Amino acid sequence: MALLAGLILAGAATHADSRPPGWALFLYGLPLVLIGCLLAKQRWALMAAVMYGTVGLALDISTLVQGLTKPEVPQMVTAMSGVTGLLNFLLIVFGGKGFLSPQDL
Repeated sequence: MALLAGLILAGAATHADSRPPGWALFLYGLPLVLIGCLLAKQRWALMAAVMYGTVGLALDISTLVQGLTKPEVPQMVTAMSGVTGLLNFLLIVFGGKGFLSPQDL
């Protein structure tokens, strides 16, 4: 839940003024729903968080590659993609571990 909250905060820290509604829903709404489901002890939400992290990590890697190959990409965007990429990777690792472990939430 902390990793999802961290991703929400990182998303809010960058370009919060001009986002399309669908993108804002992906950045803020989906993690909030997943946090709510995890608080309600819904085990499937762990695997949904892994899928969310996988999509986010793919977007972060593509942004990093673009930032490293094209000089017109701001360094702030490249740096934040590194931070959110790490958060997404940790979300995949710990969400998968939590889903595959036989313990209760």
